[in-house]
Amino acid sequence: MQRRSVLASALGALGALLANGCPRAPLEPARASAPPPAGDKHAPVPSARGSTAAPPPPGPWRPRSEVAVTGGVHGDEPSGALVLPELEALGFATFGPCNPWGVAHHARELADGRDLNRSFARDDVPEVAAVQRFLAARRPALLLDLHEDRDAAGGYLIQHGPDDDLGRRIIRALGDEFAIDPEPSFLVVHGEDGVLRPSATVLRMVELSRFYGLAFHAWLALGITTLVVECPRGWPLAERMRWQRRVVETAHALLGPPTGAERDARAPR
Repeated sequence: MQRRSVLASALGALGALLANGCPRAPLEPARASAPPPAGDKHAPVPSARGSTAAPPPPGPWRPRSEVAVTGGVHGDEPSGALVLPELEALGFATFGPCNPWGVAHHARELADGRDLNRSFARDDVPEVAAVQRFLAARRPALLLDLHEDRDAAGGYLIQHGPDDDLGRRIIRALGDEFAIDPEPSFLVVHGEDGVLRPSATVLRMVELSRFYGLAFHAWLALGITTLVVECPRGWPLAERMRWQRRVVETAHALLGPPTGAERDARAPR
């Protein structure tokens, strides 16, 4: 994640916010709807460190296919794209690399120079449309978008979604395995203990800016919790991949039961 590259967008969003006034109520995303039930897969896979390790016990409520994982939005952050085949083999719903040109050229941007993760309000970006079709078809219960941060002191999460503690529970579960960034930050937004939670006002600013990314789009359009998963780019690649996989596995293990709206959607008509 590059902070300076979005400073102009953030300032533009602040100007739009001041021009339009502060939001009268918290931003409300769409209501989540349930995906069809699907099977689960539990076969162990080789870990990034070379040993064969079984994933943690599955969550008691949901198949892994209800957890969507995207990677390769920024082509110079390779661990997210590289770990997707492992996660797909475990039964998670995966999509990527989202920016195949960037991954092939080790470039953050798309071939036309635009940042894919600032383009999800646009309707003229084929890579955006492809991700949107995937999400609309799957309608997952949770989305994790895998990234790397060259400035991070450790792993951390950016959570959009309901006022739950999923992000903090993930960090607590992994705190003995990985270094955690104690004070993650993005521009004027600051978190603590490995979790950054944008406020309703900040989310409203992002919407007004029209320069938002994949995780924000999924939260706004589907009404689901979304997590941007970040790790230091300075970690060895194998460790970055291990972090990405362990966050996804742990998120699934901790994901709670379906909401009332999801149960209603599954009820026979």
